[in-house]
Amino acid sequence: MTHTDFTTLTPAQPNDERSGDTSGVVLVVGDASSPVAREDLTAFASDVADRLQLPAKVAVGRDYDVKNFAGVVLADTWLDSVSSVVLGIEAQEADMCVIDADMLYAYSIDTRCGHCGEYDDAAPVLVGNTWTTSVCAPCAAEAARVAATRTVAVAA
Repeated sequence: MTHTDFTTLTPAQPNDERSGDTSGVVLVVGDASSPVAREDLTAFASDVADRLQLPAKVAVGRDYDVKNFAGVVLADTWLDSVSSVVLGIEAQEADMCVIDADMLYAYSIDTRCGHCGEYDDAAPVLVGNTWTTSVCAPCAAEAARVAATRTVAVAA
């Protein structure tokens, strides 16, 4: 087993809004207007990452440029809040890849690790409000070790 690229698991790396690169990330749009709604949307975003094998960012509020993302997935609740309606319509009008929850569930869950390609028990990991691609426990542990090493090096 070879572990090669852990950048999607560590904060402030490519595919993270703090680095300005969201080109490989899918934006998940739905109602996030309450803590319960946000929790439901976050759980749905895990399914998005698991099924599409792409990092999935939960949209909270309207402060996103949908054209900067690889695509948009509309949760069943996207018509339930003003912010998600605005983002959903912007995505549809941007002539980009937009799928709804029904289409998402046509894809099967992929339990292979998106980093090493092995294991059948991989699952997405939540980093901030973005789910990574599916990752196995050894790769997740290695990513945590790499992130801790970077934190210690920066603190020193």
